[in-house]
Amino acid sequence: MRDVIIIGGGAAGLGAALYSARFSLDTMCIAKEFGGTGNIAHKVDNWIGDPGISGFDLMQRFEKHVKEYNVPLISDEVKEIKKIEGGFEVVGKETYQGKTIILAVGMKHRELGIPGEKEFAGNGVHYCYTCDGPLYKDKNIAVVGGGDSAALGALMLKDYAKKVSMLYRGEKLRAEPFNGEAVEKSENVEIITKVNVVEVLGDETGMTKVKLDNGDEMVLDGLFIEIGHIPLNELAKKLEVKLDEKGFVEVENDQSTNVEGVYVAGDLSNITGLKQFITSASQGSIAAQSAYHYIMKNK
Repeated sequence: MRDVIIIGGGAAGLGAALYSARFSLDTMCIAKEFGGTGNIAHKVDNWIGDPGISGFDLMQRFEKHVKEYNVPLISDEVKEIKKIEGGFEVVGKETYQGKTIILAVGMKHRELGIPGEKEFAGNGVHYCYTCDGPLYKDKNIAVVGGGDSAALGALMLKDYAKKVSMLYRGEKLRAEPFNGEAVEKSENVEIITKVNVVEVLGDETGMTKVKLDNGDEMVLDGLFIEIGHIPLNELAKKLEVKLDEKGFVEVENDQSTNVEGVYVAGDLSNITGLKQFITSASQGSIAAQSAYHYIMKNK
């Protein structure tokens, strides 16, 4: 039985793996995809000391650093975690056992939940502007959302597209001022507020237009949905970890949960609303330290 099993391979999971290894704990890190959603960040301007690095490159550096400590990085999708005597059993393609668990599985993209969205997903409707933006060179596209992810998406997509329309249900963009001002200054970005997309329309070739709640239809080549994320809390629920009203895991300052031996770090935790690389990595390191103290106490 290992000392620590970390589930999740993004900034929080790899940060936890690094610190856990440095505490000389027998550590394993399991992830469906290492780097997680961090891989798709086009440009990270707020990673201190290395502004402008891409999310993919940053995650590659994290992974390389962790490998220097010989931490096993296992590609597997965890389906279940069970409490057993002396610790926990983690079930994926294989079965693993650990004295403590650090959950760092993050969030997933929120969908609009409207007619036509699933039908044209990947064929006009997208959730990753970094991945799919280059497909729309000199095309007319729209970004749904008014926060930072939507603003950053529009700023990247404007370099490919002929025109980018930002469609937001509120009265004013809620992106941080730096990003919001950059969008407003962009010549080929149009901001349309107080509007909702209610249906995606198309044919056998893919999406062709969207219907708005004001009755208008907008002809588009592509639609990028950037309306936030929802927590991946299925494993936490199976462990009977306490969640807040939004579905995030309630944690203490040391990243501990109401279940002894279970820690949560990164975007899944409710400790801060600031979901960033730097906060996730720091929470991972704190969770590793807490796991270390728990193991030493229960030797």
